[in-house]
Amino acid sequence: MKITIRFFLALLLTGAVVQAAPQSPLTVAVFDFKSDTKAGNYGDKVTTLVTANLTTGTNFVLVDRANLKRALKEQAFDVSGMANPATAAKIGQITGAKVLVAGKVMTIGANHLVVVANVVGTETGRLFADQAEGAADHLMDLTSALSRKIAQTISDQATNLVAVAQESSEERLDRIIKNLAGTNRPSVSIKIGQSPNPANPSKSCEAALGKILMKAGFKVVDEKSDSKPDIEITGVKGHSPGPRRNGIYSITISISLKVQDRRTGALIAYEHEVASAVEASMQAANDAALDRAVDALAEKVLPLLAK
Repeated sequence: MKITIRFFLALLLTGAVVQAAPQSPLTVAVFDFKSDTKAGNYGDKVTTLVTANLTTGTNFVLVDRANLKRALKEQAFDVSGMANPATAAKIGQITGAKVLVAGKVMTIGANHLVVVANVVGTETGRLFADQAEGAADHLMDLTSALSRKIAQTISDQATNLVAVAQESSEERLDRIIKNLAGTNRPSVSIKIGQSPNPANPSKSCEAALGKILMKAGFKVVDEKSDSKPDIEITGVKGHSPGPRRNGIYSITISISLKVQDRRTGALIAYEHEVASAVEASMQAANDAALDRAVDALAEKVLPLLAK
């Protein structure tokens, strides 16, 4: 109780962290602070005290440490005290944390501790470091000071630590359709093959693009339709799965399109788009990457067809 009161009073006196804290609570994960060979079990103590301070003295949402350890253990994920941006994104996906705090405790001399904390944005990979030092027998004062610095860094650097909310696929499509100029809505056929065998159609890619065209008011026809298309869209889709690590899958989708007037043979556009996604399953990663690539192509192609 003593440490909690001391930390809370310090925040009230400075007013800095409370006033600067983000309006929307950020989810923060505190990992084990590692100790050097001379620091004994001070790492465990610092971890406990920093977690307690950030839990009671801020409006951050702390990931429960028991759930945190269980999730990482299930994923066979080991985190060193000095966590780095390269692993932050995957940790964020596993734990739901927007900010990762981890660090190291070092001993200098007989009774002097130096604690370094890394504050990493799991979405942006941006890293900030805080440091506090003091006598080992004044550990509560040291960790209170460090916790205030960590909280201040998270609050001050929230826009750098957390990615700006991305436009959803639905929002992007609505914006594309709303901004279409003119009333021209020609009929369109879509034939997209899969690399390395373009004769093998990519039904998912054709369906995704066709759905967007229909929602925008274009008539989509195929070989079974009674009428011929005004515009023919042909292309090839490729995909490249990335390595699977700790239960996380990645994939890159590339789509090349040719847009041509069927009646005149005039070429309207050549377009190419590449998109990647990282998800908890291969299917989810594939769907997300495909949607991003198709949305980007639709944003390029639809305005050309609507003229």
